[in-house]
Amino acid sequence: MSLGDEGSLTLTLTVRVRAEPKTFRELMSFMYRYREALNYAIKLVIENKALTLGKAHRLLYNILKEEYGLPSKVAIDCYCEAVAIAKSWLNNPNKGRVPRAKALRVWLTHKYSYRINGNYVELLGGYRLEVIGWDMRYDNHPGGDARLMFKDGKLVLEVSKHIPKPRKYTVCP
Repeated sequence: MSLGDEGSLTLTLTVRVRAEPKTFRELMSFMYRYREALNYAIKLVIENKALTLGKAHRLLYNILKEEYGLPSKVAIDCYCEAVAIAKSWLNNPNKGRVPRAKALRVWLTHKYSYRINGNYVELLGGYRLEVIGWDMRYDNHPGGDARLMFKDGKLVLEVSKHIPKPRKYTVCP
């Protein structure tokens, strides 16, 4: 990554992933549990005004692990996402209903919740999914958070990458 005034850009790579039929059923069950846990966490964070990660951790960590069966780091990702959603809703002057997660998605942290090894992505919890259409041009750039989503009957992985900002150049006369 470049330093100084050059900065970096965030690029999101979207790829399809494929799972074996047995793994697919287990993964879908995991994604449904995550969505239920996220909705519960959003509700509890708003009710208790637990807008810091420390308060949210004390309030939710054990519940997300034990009642919803989430792996430890995924439970942390879940309440972090809940705090972000709650803060954005509470700061909105035109509040509507309490926000709810409707889409099936899982927030994943690089190196802790997911790893990309060759043509496979390995998720915390023992899931191994085949990656379809990975762009290897960005393999050397550091990764960021990812989202595993279920869209139109297909599993999609969105991975953020931090790439150096291109240098400005001048044209010589």
